[in-house]
Amino acid sequence: MIALRTATRADSGQIAELFAVSRRLLTFLPDLHTIEEDRHFVRDHILNDYRVTVAERDGRIVGFMAELEGWIEHLYIDATELRSGVGRVLIEAAQSRNETLQLWCFADNLRGRAFYERMGFEAVKFTDGASNEAKAPDIMYLWERDAISG
Repeated sequence: MIALRTATRADSGQIAELFAVSRRLLTFLPDLHTIEEDRHFVRDHILNDYRVTVAERDGRIVGFMAELEGWIEHLYIDATELRSGVGRVLIEAAQSRNETLQLWCFADNLRGRAFYERMGFEAVKFTDGASNEAKAPDIMYLWERDAISG
């Protein structure tokens, strides 16, 4: 069973580890930061500036999502939990709180793109990556609550 809860400062280390390992699985991205820099980023930025939800299975953090109103800024799932429902549960939680959601996904993240599209997101903007730190082409996705099912 997947349980969701709000992240706390005590989760910083586990979230940073998940973030660092997951980013490094995206082999098309340059390795821009050390694991220590990732830890600082999670502790000093993500946990301070965003609403962070963690997904747990058997007491272990297996995914997290960082949101601003109407935006999903970060969504990372433990590699051993891909296609297990963790991402779906996190996205559905965000969808339940918002009328619209936007997010960015790297164009080369084909698994991520397929997942977001299954969750009802539509690609609305394509870039060459000039505006992101990795300089990797990306896509802005938009989800809007259906007025009929809403």
